[in-house]
Amino acid sequence: MVLESILAIAGIMLAGWLIRKKVSATISLFAGGLLILMVAPLLGHTDTGTFSITDTGNAWLNQFGYIGAILARTTSGIGMVIMVLFGFSAYMTHIGANQMATSLLLRPLLRLKLKYLLIPVVFWVGNLMSLAVPSASALAVLLVATVLPAMVGAGINPITAAAVIATTATIMPTPLGADNVVASDLLGIPLDEYVFGMHAVISIPTLVVMGVVHYFWQRFMDKRTAARKGEFGTLDIIVGPQTDLPGEGLGVPAWYAVMPILPLLFVLIPFLLRQFTPLDITAELIPVTLISVLITVVAELIRKRILRDTLEDIMAFFKGMGTGFGVVVALVVAANVLVEGMIQIGIVSWMSEAVATMDNAALILFLGFSGAMLLLALLTGGLAPFYSLVQATPEVVAQTGINGALLTLPMQFIGNLARAMSPVAAVVLIVSSAVKVSVGQLIARTAIPMAVGIVMSMILTWFVVGA
Repeated sequence: MVLESILAIAGIMLAGWLIRKKVSATISLFAGGLLILMVAPLLGHTDTGTFSITDTGNAWLNQFGYIGAILARTTSGIGMVIMVLFGFSAYMTHIGANQMATSLLLRPLLRLKLKYLLIPVVFWVGNLMSLAVPSASALAVLLVATVLPAMVGAGINPITAAAVIATTATIMPTPLGADNVVASDLLGIPLDEYVFGMHAVISIPTLVVMGVVHYFWQRFMDKRTAARKGEFGTLDIIVGPQTDLPGEGLGVPAWYAVMPILPLLFVLIPFLLRQFTPLDITAELIPVTLISVLITVVAELIRKRILRDTLEDIMAFFKGMGTGFGVVVALVVAANVLVEGMIQIGIVSWMSEAVATMDNAALILFLGFSGAMLLLALLTGGLAPFYSLVQATPEVVAQTGINGALLTLPMQFIGNLARAMSPVAAVVLIVSSAVKVSVGQLIARTAIPMAVGIVMSMILTWFVVGA
């Protein structure tokens, strides 16, 4: 197992080195996995893959057969769900429904006059907005253009406002999140049970506490910075209440704001009915998303009264599906390739068996996976490493018998929360440049609320989910 361990470390180091060189996480993970798969036959691992493939008579050609099987399984299963969700989001943006949803959330927020109360409120509302704008970077750009000037106009320091905005896309419990979709699928847990029965029980109280911590931490930092006559940040734009909100001027009715959350409602309602009534209804994500698209198309047809234009707009849905493949599905495939290599050379089984014989195996794995996710998230700037680490959980669960959610949930929380603490995260770079402060100054403002969120989510996960 010595040579196998060296090979595994080499594959991981190759992926890490490429990511450090700013190569995309997808290509980096695929390269690391390909290295392991190509060397595995030299170590005698020629028939240990997790898929049934046609034997080509050549060990190296068989490895590409495994890659093809990974691609086929991912795109036809979990990948299709992710692509449909991306298509739905793209369609909602195309018709202006996402913009209207964010506009309705922002409008009362911008009228709030209580200075420091804006800090937790913007944090909580921003997290709600992430349901309609799932990209942390896109949400940050939107809030920088709308909420940031209003917060500064209300008397909040630019860097304080920036710190809140940089942390708005975190751990909202939603079945529309690709990380939730992947985790529930790998663990074999119904998506609504995973999101509303596990994730929400942990993430909602964590978000509440983080908003409160933001309030006190930003006030403390403002006082300390003022005493030291430090940098508060500056803006080139005129500050004050903003009236040009997203969604305004598009001719979209206000009730269109409900359209982006229709799939969420169609999943949540059956879950609540199962919990509190004798009805046993299960809503699959692809069908309810397609139903939501159909409802929206009918509403668009009534609004526009032009059949051709309404039907042509649906192309935004299919184009968005392509974006979903490039952004997330390809990443999941690449992560699968890396983990397939690890499984073939026996590293995952060896480590799982070793830990399973120890006392407190569940705690060791819980802390080990969480620690690895924290380190990788800080180095890569986000959730991308999750899609690699999570692929190993089924094998670990099979070997140890622990609850797989004990590993996946903290990795999700850490990946989403550590993003605002990473100096290479796009959202941190965007917001710090907007207020002309260094990345280090901004992270000093975001680190404590995010660290509290990480610790609290891990503690809650341990006691709520258990081993």
